[in-house]
Amino acid sequence: MKVNFKRLTTLLLPTFLRKTLISFVAAFSKSIKTVKKSIDKFFSDLNYHISVTPQVFSLEKMLNDKCDPYYREIKITIPELEARFYFSVNTDVTMQYFNDGNFFSGRRFHDFTVFLPIRIKSVDMTNYVTALLNKYKLLTKTFKIEYV
Repeated sequence: MKVNFKRLTTLLLPTFLRKTLISFVAAFSKSIKTVKKSIDKFFSDLNYHISVTPQVFSLEKMLNDKCDPYYREIKITIPELEARFYFSVNTDVTMQYFNDGNFFSGRRFHDFTVFLPIRIKSVDMTNYVTALLNKYKLLTKTFKIEYV
């Protein structure tokens, strides 16, 4: 939501104080705007970096119910970005690489990893889990299946 804090703080002042406190209002509105921007950034980062979302929890429960109802060993994890930084001598540009040398494009190769127990490993189980995940996951999310 876009708010004009300078106008809002000016309107909140009594009319006889508006001309005398105009510089204070400008400074106060600027500080409120910075605080609002940092709070918005904090909550957007928190929403992006959360490791267990309701979708991950429900996908994990669904897979355990349908594929491993007795032991319930199927886990879903969201991988952390493992980026190294290389600083160029002539510029201030920072380039990020993945550990295997591929360019970091701002997106992981997969959004989450499904760890299945090795005792249920089969081609049919892999196809079944893939079909279930494609049915219940968000459309834009990608995944990888690993056996442990």
